[in-house]
Order: sequence, then structure tokens, then C-alpha cells
Amino acid sequence: MIPIFGGIEMSLYADPPPFYYGEETTKKFIGVKHYLNLLKDKTYWKALLNTTSYSLISISLIIPLAFLLAQGILGSIKKFQMILSFLLLIPAITPPSVMATIFLIFFHGEKGFLNFFIITPLFEVLRNTGLEVFSDLPNYVNWQKDPNYIMPSLIIQAVWRWTGFITLFMLIAIRNIPKNLEEVAELEGISWLKRNYLILIPMTKPVIIFSAIFLLIDFFSMFTGAYLLLGGSGGTDNAGLLFVSYVYQTGFTFHEFRKAAAISLSILPPILFLLIVFFWYKRKDIS
Repeated sequence: MIPIFGGIEMSLYADPPPFYYGEETTKKFIGVKHYLNLLKDKTYWKALLNTTSYSLISISLIIPLAFLLAQGILGSIKKFQMILSFLLLIPAITPPSVMATIFLIFFHGEKGFLNFFIITPLFEVLRNTGLEVFSDLPNYVNWQKDPNYIMPSLIIQAVWRWTGFITLFMLIAIRNIPKNLEEVAELEGISWLKRNYLILIPMTKPVIIFSAIFLLIDFFSMFTGAYLLLGGSGGTDNAGLLFVSYVYQTGFTFHEFRKAAAISLSILPPILFLLIVFFWYKRKDIS
């Protein structure tokens, strides 16, 4: 709590002039002016919109994929289940320096793994179909500079990194479903889709909600992924400017640390609201 209160105190004062290194005797109290200025800050709203879109799309891909992978692991040979679970966790525990190398190999330029082995051959096949809609396809996708593809590259990165981690949550949740429900479903001959709709999804709903909130908070606060891919900038036309990247730019590029504190704290109320909703739902579900 001390950092939060410290950040609140910082956000209520004006930033000193650029490159000012004098004593803090010139601090000027401005109240909530930083917060009011954010309402007119187009870059702030751009970062907020980008992060919201990035979060919602990533979550809508990660959770269903993790749910299916968990079922696939549980349906595999028992002695391989632990190995498969560990392999899925590797992206989440990979050190940032290793991640930087992986993303460079995967996304960088014409010879990047994604372009060389997938995108370029696919675009070549589509162009050879003779259809006019595919005639203007480029030879490769510039994932790090083309504003149309910067956000998809961030989403691909998020799905790669977090799907395995969320799969672990789903594995635990599915394993804790009472066996008698599964046995009844098997005796009744319920299809796979109905089994998911009637048993698995309702019984794992608290974990699904928790995973969504966990990912949402992480996407608004996690700096590593965006920094490794875009170097702390928002990319071309700020197409990949995320909330945490804007905080970094404000504080460490423009040296407006008190404004950066206000930006960081501006999302605290909605995050607290989501946590209250989750715990209220959890309490209601238990009772």
C-alpha cells in the first residue's frame, strides 16, 4: 500500500522543469490537474483503447484455447500428462532476454520465422490463384513497423506466452469436478459439446472468471512483451502503444514522473471494481 499512497502523493504535484535536478523545495501542489488533463490527452485514450482491444482479443483466444488444451492433456496417456503440462508452462517462465531473442527470430523482417515459413509461402499461393483480391498482397509482413500488423503481433505474443499458464488453472479446475457427474454424463451418452456446456463450463466458471481478470490486470501492467517487440515505443502511428508503454514514455522519455504516476493510478478504480465483482461472485457462488 505504501507505493500506492506514494504514487497518489506524487500525482498531486506538478513536475519540475525538464532536466531539473535541484532540491525538492520547488514542489507545486496542483491537486487533480494531472487527472483532468488526461481527459483531453488523445495519446492517453489511444493507449487505453489499444490496451483494451489487445486485452479482450487475447483473453477471448487464450481462455478457450487453454480450456481445450486442458481437456486434451487429461485425455492423453497418463504418464505424458506431467510432461505436456511442463512444456506448456515454458513460455510463461522464459527469461526476458531469451524472449527477446525468440521474438526477434519469429517476427523480424523478411527472414523472420513467421514470414519465411508461413506468410511468404501462403501469400505466394494466394497470388497464384489469379483472384484480384489477392493480387496486391506483399511478399512478407513487416510485423514490427506496419501499423496494420503491430497489434496482431502483440496478440500472437500474448497467446504464446500465457496459454500454457492458464491451461494449468484449467487442468486443476477440471480435475476437481466431482467424478460422479462425469460418470452420469458417460452413462447418459452425452455428447462432447453438451458435456462442456452442461458440466465443465459451469463447474469451472469461477476459474474462468479469475483467469480473465488475472490476464486483464497483467495486460494493463505487464511491460516486457511490448518493450521487447517495440522497444518501449508505440510503433508506427502508435498502433501498438499500450497503457504501460505510455507510462514508460511519460516517465522515462519525457521525464514527467508525476504525470506518469497519475496515468498509472487512473486505472486503479476499474481494477478494484473488477476484483470486488469477482470476490462478490465467488462469495455468492459459495453461499
